[in-house]
Amino acid sequence: MGDQQPTTTYTRDGLSVFFESKRCGLNADLGKHLADFIAGTQHNLDVAIYDLREPTVLEALKSAADRGIALRLLYDAGPAQHGGPTADPKPGTTGEAIDQAGLADYATAYPEHGGRLMHNKFLIRDNATVWTGSANFTTGGLTLQDNNCLTISSSDLSAAYSTEFEALLAAAPAALPATAATSITVGGVQIEPQFAPQAGEHIEERVIAAMNGAGRLRMAAFLVSDPGILQALSDLNEAGADLAGVYDPGGMADARRSSHLDPALFWFMDDPRFVAAPSHPYTPGREQDFMHNKVLVIDGQTVVTGSYNFSEHAETNAENVLVLTDPDLASAYEAYLNALLTTYRRMRPAPA
Repeated sequence: MGDQQPTTTYTRDGLSVFFESKRCGLNADLGKHLADFIAGTQHNLDVAIYDLREPTVLEALKSAADRGIALRLLYDAGPAQHGGPTADPKPGTTGEAIDQAGLADYATAYPEHGGRLMHNKFLIRDNATVWTGSANFTTGGLTLQDNNCLTISSSDLSAAYSTEFEALLAAAPAALPATAATSITVGGVQIEPQFAPQAGEHIEERVIAAMNGAGRLRMAAFLVSDPGILQALSDLNEAGADLAGVYDPGGMADARRSSHLDPALFWFMDDPRFVAAPSHPYTPGREQDFMHNKVLVIDGQTVVTGSYNFSEHAETNAENVLVLTDPDLASAYEAYLNALLTTYRRMRPAPA
C-alpha cells in the first residue's frame, strides 16, 4: 500500500478528501470547495469554526443567509494571541470579520474556559453531509498550509455532529456522556467519530490502540506532545516498525518548551526518517504557513485525522476526530504524506 501517486482529491461514493500543500505543488483549491459546499445548502447549515476570516468563505455564508438558509455560526471567542508561538495561534479577529460580513445575527461566540479552545472546523449541511478536517477558514489555512479536509454524506454521521453542535451552542460539550464510538460505513469506509472534551482520554486510548503492534506508520502532525502517544511511537521504534513522518518545527518547539516530559520521548526529531516542514514560526499580522495536518496512517488500513492535535491539551478542547478504516483510502493518505516527506527531505538543509 502507499504506492499511489499523490493527488489533490480522493473521491468515492459519499466521501471526498482534499489534500493541500502549496510547498508540494498540491493545490486542492480548498477555499473553492468550501464555498461550493456552502452554496450547495438547500435548507440549513451549522458551522463550528475556530478561526474564520477568509473573504470568499464569509461571502458564501452571507449569500446562503440571504437566500433564506437557516444558518447558525459558532466561533471561538478567545482573545488575540501575541508574542511567541502557541499551539494554534490566531489573531482574535473572527468576531470582527463576521460583523463586517453582515453575519452577526447568525453567529454565536463560544467562550473559552481556562484556555480550552473551541478548535473545531466543521459544517453540517441539510442534516445530511459533514465537512471536517484540519483547515481553519483563513487564507493561510486554505491556501498556504498543509491541511486535509473531508466531505462525508451520511445522515448518521451528520446526527452525531449535530448532537455535538447543539452542546457547543450551549457551551456545554463536557456535559455530554462519553459514549462508545459509533461505527458508520460510507462508501465502504468504516468511520468512527470522536469528540472532545467529553471523550477525553478515550481519544488518546483509541489512537494508541490503533498504533499498538503496527508494522508501518506514517505521521503528519503539527505537534505531538501527548505522553501516551509519544510512548506508543517510541515502542514502535523499539520494535523495529517502519516509521516516518513530518512535523511542524514551530509547533514542536512550542510543545517541547511547555513540556515537562522526558526529552527522550522526542527522539524522532533527531531521526532522519522524520523531517521538519520548512514552515515559518508564528508571526502576528501575517498569514501562517504551518504544516497543520493531524494525521496518522497505520498499516495501510487506518487513518486518524481531524482537528485534534496529538496533545494533552487537545483532550480538554472542543475537537473532533475521525478514525477511518479502508485500505484504498489509507493508501491515498499515505501517498499524500509520502509527498510531504519526499519534498521536505529534499528541502532540508545539508549537514554543516
